[in-house]
Parts: sequence; C-alpha cells; structure tokens
Amino acid sequence: MDGESEIQTSDVNANTENKSGYFYKKRGTDPLAATCRGKLQVQRAKLNQEINYQTMMRNGAEKLYRATTNKKLKETIALELSFVNSSLQLLKEQLADLNSSVQLYQNNSSISTMPMVPLGLKETKEIDFKEPFKDFILEHYSEDDSKFDSAIQQLNQIRQAIRTPSRDASGVKMLFHYYNLLYFIDKRFFASHRNLGLHFEWFDSLTGLPSMQKSIAFEKASVLFNIAALYTQIGAKQDRTKNDGLDAAVDSFLRGAGVFHFLKQNFSNPPSTDLSAEVLDMLTHLML
Repeated sequence: MDGESEIQTSDVNANTENKSGYFYKKRGTDPLAATCRGKLQVQRAKLNQEINYQTMMRNGAEKLYRATTNKKLKETIALELSFVNSSLQLLKEQLADLNSSVQLYQNNSSISTMPMVPLGLKETKEIDFKEPFKDFILEHYSEDDSKFDSAIQQLNQIRQAIRTPSRDASGVKMLFHYYNLLYFIDKRFFASHRNLGLHFEWFDSLTGLPSMQKSIAFEKASVLFNIAALYTQIGAKQDRTKNDGLDAAVDSFLRGAGVFHFLKQNFSNPPSTDLSAEVLDMLTHLML
C-alpha cells in the first residue's frame, strides 16, 4: 500500500506521540455494551462469527459431497447443505438489517430530517505481537528483547482499543494513531523476505465473511476503512437542524469520502468485498 504519507498528515499531526520511547494507549475507546450503538456492534460481531462457522460447515460439506461416491451419503449431505445454506441466508439477512439500522446513529433533534447513512465498522480478531516481534528483535537487531516488553504490550493494548473506538474525534484520533504506528512498524518488522507468522483477520462489513492475510497492508486498509466508517457515524449524529451541526455533518462525510477515495487509489488486490475498488467508489460517491 503506497502513499501513506499523504494521509497520515492530512487529519492528524503528531499522532505518533510516545512516552519514554514506548507506545501508550490513547483515549478514544468505548465499551461495546455501553450504548445502543455498542450493542449493535456486539450483535454484528456475533453474526460475523456465526456466518464464518456456517461457511466453514458448508465448505466442508461441499468437499465431502464431491469426494464421496456413496449415493445415500450424497443425499444426506445434500439435505445438510440445504439447511446450512438456509441458515447462511438468514444470517446474511440479519446482517443486512443491522447495516440498515440507521436511526440509532441519528441525532434526536434531527428526527424530522432525512436520516444520514452511517456505516458499520469492520470487526477483527485479537492479535498478539509479542512473540513474533521479540523473535525478530533478537534475531535481526541482536538486542535484548526483554527491553521492549512494555512497548509491545502497549502496542497490543492500542490494537485491542481500536476495535471499539468512541464515536467522536478521540476515536478517529486513536485510529489514526494506530495507523501511523503501522507505517513505522511496517518499515522495521515486515521485510519482504521474512515471514513473522502474524495473520491479520478482518470481517467484511457487508457480507460478514472473514478474510486473513499476512500482509500489513491489509491491516492498514482495514483501519482506514474503519476511520472512514467512523466519520460517517460522527456525521450522522450531528444536529442538522442547526448550522453548526450541518457544517459538522458535511465535514465528516467529506472526510469519510476522502479516506474511501484514498483507499481505492492505494490498496490493490482486496481480499474482501468492502475493500474492492467498485464498493469503495460507490461509498465515496455515497458520502458526497
């Protein structure tokens, strides 16, 4: 993913602050169950996990169906596949309903105006940078890896925190902070000739299907997608019955459009539908 410097200074400056040389956890997180929107995000996470499970079940059943020559077994598998496909369809409909739950994100004072379109965040699974980074530090830099325990721990904390950003400027700032850290981490740890053994897994915000890559470019792209999605949520919550609120809403949606456009221009070979050029182009125009 090229062009990081273009965006890392566009919305935030000095977001790569440190304390005693170590990364530290910034404000901007919000417990998932604290608000109605948080509960919606919890539902989304559960649906993603269930869609993933049912998809794995279907893939396994399809392989078995193709491999077996037993007619009786084929009939049983075909019946099972029909149930799994029905379950998947139902789960995807439930995810579509969540994606269309726009009213929860609106400002109460804007009830008489047309609701804006907020986007849900991409969900991800937890990652532990500790062992891969410590091994790399010892092997590549010949440094005492224990000296970096605190820094790696705080990086893990920030990565965990960006899964639940608060729906305000602090949440955006925290996401940009992590994105900027990824820029420097990429330069120092992710050499093209070496595999750290880290896998970044993110769920498609539209289909709920998981995608996994070793490339840190996928992690960056997913974080940027969530920055854009968070801008849409911030824009939707503004009081558009007042000039200041209307200006803030326009500003947020324009920023979201800018991030989606940047993603389209700088991220290739997307593993998920929501990061494809066609969807990003559609989202860019939707925000304008």
